[in-house]
Amino acid sequence: MKRTNESGRSMVEMLGVLAIIGVLSIGGIAGYSMAMNRYRANEALDMANKFAVVIYSSYQTASAMGNNWSTPTLASSGLINSGSSTTPGGAKITYTSSSEEDLKKGIVKLDIEFPTDAVCKAGASILGKNDGCASAKMSAVEFKQS
Repeated sequence: MKRTNESGRSMVEMLGVLAIIGVLSIGGIAGYSMAMNRYRANEALDMANKFAVVIYSSYQTASAMGNNWSTPTLASSGLINSGSSTTPGGAKITYTSSSEEDLKKGIVKLDIEFPTDAVCKAGASILGKNDGCASAKMSAVEFKQS
């Protein structure tokens, strides 16, 4: 009997390669998901910061002109819509109120409702809050203006 030497891969080798590809794919998908959650959280926090700047600037302008300042005044000016705004990623940012003393110190407090708990946890991580989120919402997040 003559033996022929075939140069191919065995089924076990092919299954090993598929297993390695599967593990790497799962890691890649998990990493992509975490990166997207951080992106959405950054987007929401960036918009919240811009929102805080608008509120603080409006307060500064009203104070300089000697006018009373309030959320309805800000809403009627067209700068914000009824005290809340929604990001393209689905986060809802709401300005409830800040005390006069907080505004004088440049502190604007906003509520941020993230689209998912995972995005909220990413936002808490970015802000350095270890207490996490309650049902995808962070209340009274302070934005300091200078």
